[in-house]
This record gives sequence, structure tokens and C-alpha cells, in this order.
Amino acid sequence: MKWLIEKSRYLALIGVLVLFVCSLTAYVLGVYKTFKTIVAISLSEVKDDLALSALFDCLDTILIATALLVISVSLYELFIGKLEVPDWMLVRNLSELKAKFALVIIPVMAVKFLQRLLQGEDALAILYYGVGIALVIVSLAAFNYVSEKEKMDELEIHPEEDETRAEDLTK
Repeated sequence: MKWLIEKSRYLALIGVLVLFVCSLTAYVLGVYKTFKTIVAISLSEVKDDLALSALFDCLDTILIATALLVISVSLYELFIGKLEVPDWMLVRNLSELKAKFALVIIPVMAVKFLQRLLQGEDALAILYYGVGIALVIVSLAAFNYVSEKEKMDELEIHPEEDETRAEDLTK
């Protein structure tokens, strides 16, 4: 039974593969949107504000694709084994992974707000939308602050302890 439970960590491969495929799909979509936007701008088929909004939409798609890739890589590193990737892509635990994801959500929401602003909708509706986004951003920033503080406190309490990583289990 112990063996089965220990090997169940490989179930995370399902999530890793799904997120990797989602990331690839989002990158392809981002390239498609960018190509379509560049053609529309080149042919002067869109106004300046709408072109800017479309370019922000391309940026948004690429940001989401990158976030999915980072999460996929991090899950692999956490559960399966070591990868040769930059340190900033790696996380030590699921709290750090959630914090990284939250840091990607913030610019995505900012891009969505800018798109609505550029589309020139009703001012009151944009204000409410902006306030809602601001509340979410503040809560995500607070979550990141608390997570970072807990991580620092843990390092102060147990600085000599190394965490068990997936690659340690395969040795």
C-alpha cells in the first residue's frame, strides 16, 4: 500500500501534460490573434483605440500561455523530478505556485480593464469594473504578502532544513 501511495505522485503528470497542452494552445492562439491584428492594422480596417485594444488582447493571451507553462514546469519539478530551467520558474511548494499564478492574474486583469477603457463603454460601468478589479488585485497582493512572510518566517525558524524534492525520492 505504501508503494502505491508513494507512486501516486506520478498522477501529477496528468496535470502537467494538460497544462502544457493548454499552454501550447494559448501560444498558437496568441500568434493567430497577433497575425490577424497586424493584418487588420496594416489594412487600416480598425481605429487606433480598437487596434490598441486588440494588441492588448494579444498580450493577454501570451501572458496566460506563459503562466500555464510556468505552472506546468513547476508542477513537474514539485512532484516528478528535476528540470534544467531558470530558477525563477521553479517553486518550492504549492503556496509559492499559487503566489506565482496570482502575480500573473494581476497584469491580465489590468489588460482587461484597459481594453474596456479603450472601448469607451459607459463611464459608470467602467468605474464599477475597475473597482472590482482593484479589490481582487488588493486581495491577491495581500495573499502574496502573507505567503512571502510565512516563507521568510519558516526560513528563520528552520534555516538548516532542506525540503524534500521529487528528485530526492528517486535517489
